[in-house]
Amino acid sequence: MKKVINNCAGMAILILMLTACKKDFIKSEAQQIGYQQPKILNEKEKKVVAKFEHAYLVLQGLFSQKPEIRKEFNAFIAAKLAKSGTDEELTFNEIFKANRLNLPGVSPSFLQRFRDEFVKVFISGNYPNSNKFASHSFKSMEDVAAYYDIKSTIIRTATSTGGENTGYNEEPITYEIYFPYSENWNPNDVINYTLTYHPLTNVEWNYGMFYDAAGNPLYEVTVDDEYAYSTPTYIITYDDGLKVSDFDNGNMPIEATTYVIGLTDDEYNPIKIQNSEVLPNPSPCNTELKVKDGRWTLLRNGYGIFEGKIEFAVAITKNVSEVSIPNQNPQSNPIIQSNRSAHGWGYLKIKRSKVKKMQRDINEYVSFGLNISPWCSGQPDKMMFLYEYDKPNIFSSNSLQWSNLLTAGVGLVSDSATRSTLSSLVSSGIAPLVKNLLEGTANSKIEHYSIIGSNAVSANQRQPSNATTPSLLNGYRPYGMNSVMVTLVIE
Repeated sequence: MKKVINNCAGMAILILMLTACKKDFIKSEAQQIGYQQPKILNEKEKKVVAKFEHAYLVLQGLFSQKPEIRKEFNAFIAAKLAKSGTDEELTFNEIFKANRLNLPGVSPSFLQRFRDEFVKVFISGNYPNSNKFASHSFKSMEDVAAYYDIKSTIIRTATSTGGENTGYNEEPITYEIYFPYSENWNPNDVINYTLTYHPLTNVEWNYGMFYDAAGNPLYEVTVDDEYAYSTPTYIITYDDGLKVSDFDNGNMPIEATTYVIGLTDDEYNPIKIQNSEVLPNPSPCNTELKVKDGRWTLLRNGYGIFEGKIEFAVAITKNVSEVSIPNQNPQSNPIIQSNRSAHGWGYLKIKRSKVKKMQRDINEYVSFGLNISPWCSGQPDKMMFLYEYDKPNIFSSNSLQWSNLLTAGVGLVSDSATRSTLSSLVSSGIAPLVKNLLEGTANSKIEHYSIIGSNAVSANQRQPSNATTPSLLNGYRPYGMNSVMVTLVIE
């Protein structure tokens, strides 16, 4: 009997050990996919989430009461995507501007009628759980527009003295209805659908309501990227990408003398905003660094479905940082010089379905077409950053983690004067190098950065590498990581 008890005790200990190991395994697996505890929202963020939820409930009421409006919405998104190549959302700015449309298969008056019906549901309170927002009273379109911080250039209200009362935030949130993977469904199909909204506590998932094709609510579901890929899903969220209006009056949202920025205009035409540096005369050389292509496959690395489209940005220093390493001896110290000059910058919007294609096919890529000239043989190395761009808003945060990383690198500098200078710079909170590269960004996540040299790029650009897959992209060697990289060419 004692032997049996001992055996049972041993088994119990073994089970506990296995359970502990399993917990450790699950924990490490979660850490590998970037698991984070839900964010604790501040008061401003809570108000924004409340507005997300409010619009989500109103949209439920609208689509249930007016299924023909949802059908028109789907046709609008399909036509807009066909013309723009990237846009599959309807922003609240578009709703309240209510421009007449020139899109195949879409009524020119769709936006005006959508706005009127959307506002009507807000005012009537005829939507699910409307009692939750009973304290809000809307009497006009202007009331609803002001509630969503629509810019004063779109909707203006008269004050009692006849002047204009904008009352809007200086950097308002751009609210939108996002329809990811919209090309997966024919606009004329009669199909069930789901609605949800951005919780802001995370970007990976939230609860939503599942409806049948007739607009009847069925049950609550959990929405994530894979769910939205397989089920038509409308998401109330915000857009933190660049717009043509961000460049009004010659303003640049990020400082650069050379840039190529892919956008769409107010009529959904794809356009490029670009500028090239004026070369010295005579030029010291005729070669230039070209950022031809880009790959981005980190769909689940912190870029959940509620983040909307992914904005792929590449930044390359121009006289911002010179880094030279005398030899490969680990004991040698890098020599770092820095100043606050501009740099080259490229920006592209990428649909989530395009990222999925790049995950499945190593030959899928996007085109930057960024030329940085001149870059002569033997010139100082440059630094390259690949990251996801987020436009500043009330959720913005600085690049403190990168400041800390650079701070750790200061200790490698052997020259005491240089080390002292760099230490004083990074102690301000954001190192000037990173501040220049990421000026005008919010929560941009740098996925890769590296030092690149003209000699190395010239020697290796057509040489396959076992370290990357694919080893060649569009005929040239990519630089970066397997999941995020660009093709650099010197010509």
